[in-house]
Amino acid sequence: MDKGIIFVGIGFELVAACGGGIYFGKIIDQYMGWVNGGTVGLILLLLVGWFVHLFLLIKKFEKDNEPES
Repeated sequence: MDKGIIFVGIGFELVAACGGGIYFGKIIDQYMGWVNGGTVGLILLLLVGWFVHLFLLIKKFEKDNEPES
């Protein structure tokens, strides 16, 4: 059960990454005078980071669940 809770947390991390990307991206857009370029770029950057984090977490769980010989 504890391992499933971790993946629920990963979902909340995704929501936080998107929300933070929108918030801070708008600040970057206002500062640089862009029209949504900073927002889109920051969201994409944070999503790539989230996917890397998810991939590493899945690899860790696969290693932990391997049957011992």
